[in-house]
Amino acid sequence: MGTQKDSEATRAKIIEAAGQLFAVRGFHGVTVRDIAKKADIHFSLLNYHFKGKDALYREVLLHACRSALMSPEERDYLQDLDPQEALFLFAKETINIYSKQPAFSWKLAIIDREFWEPSPVFEEVFEEYIKPETDFIAEIISRISGKPKESLDVRFSIIGLTGLLSIFGYYNHYVDAIAPDIREISHEKDCLVRKIVSMAMDAVKDTDIE
Repeated sequence: MGTQKDSEATRAKIIEAAGQLFAVRGFHGVTVRDIAKKADIHFSLLNYHFKGKDALYREVLLHACRSALMSPEERDYLQDLDPQEALFLFAKETINIYSKQPAFSWKLAIIDREFWEPSPVFEEVFEEYIKPETDFIAEIISRISGKPKESLDVRFSIIGLTGLLSIFGYYNHYVDAIAPDIREISHEKDCLVRKIVSMAMDAVKDTDIE
């Protein structure tokens, strides 16, 4: 009979295999047998641990969000800082997280995929993980700009900020193709992070789309 440690190892193995497949093929392009084969287990074990594909996908996506997004403790720490310093540290740490990922990170890829091919659990995951982080960033930008955190200007700024962080942190080949050596030069003295934050704050001041 397996131990608790064996059970946890099996769950982790299933999540890793499923995450890699879901990130590439999407929720509808993967079967439980595909996952069992990749994890090198009998498919009955998958049903035993997760009660089906829907529950497994939910756990895989939540696992990816927990790994990629801020924890409540990290938000509490930034909340106590000067808002400009907090926004800078958030941007810097986000780029660091992206840059430390392997060439293909299923955790980042599956989150990205949810935005253009939402699964049945998108709304739940958005409310539990993505919205709290978005609202937190909005609060920081609101404190700096003086505009309401619900305003379209602030929300536009968030979209620009997160988009730039994703591109410069993860899409290195794209950046290098457009502007060779910019990442290497800009990393000196956190120049890249400061430029991204500055562009986000300029968007708040200059957008005026309401």
